[in-house]
Amino acid sequence: MTHLLLLGAVLALFAFIYFLRRFSTAWAMRRWQRTQGTVVTAEMRRSKQKTHDGCLLYDPVLRYSYSVDGRTFEGSRYTHHAAGKDAGRTTQFIARLAQGAELPVYYHPRNPAEAVVQPPAWQSPAMAALSCALLMVVLAATLWTT
Repeated sequence: MTHLLLLGAVLALFAFIYFLRRFSTAWAMRRWQRTQGTVVTAEMRRSKQKTHDGCLLYDPVLRYSYSVDGRTFEGSRYTHHAAGKDAGRTTQFIARLAQGAELPVYYHPRNPAEAVVQPPAWQSPAMAALSCALLMVVLAATLWTT
């Protein structure tokens, strides 16, 4: 029983760290500036990878341009890498875009070349980190009393 509680506490610690990192990234991105961008490329390109049954996969490709203080930049990220890869959401987003369409772009105020079109939400990782922290405390308290 003690081993299971200890394993649970360790797993809760790792999950807490994972969600805390996602939360801190999303929280910092709240201060990123918003500007209008223009779609350069929004398409699904055939991948070199195949599914287990031999079907070809497609990768979402997004490129957009935007201007900050008279300088033009080009970006390709849908969201921050810390939010994880979500090809499904990116694919749905790309399916609604046409070349030349306008879209909101969020860029880092100190490094305008770093941009995304969908900043990650901070609420879900915050709740997950809090839940993991509470689970860790409960498991540690249970270990302490046994």
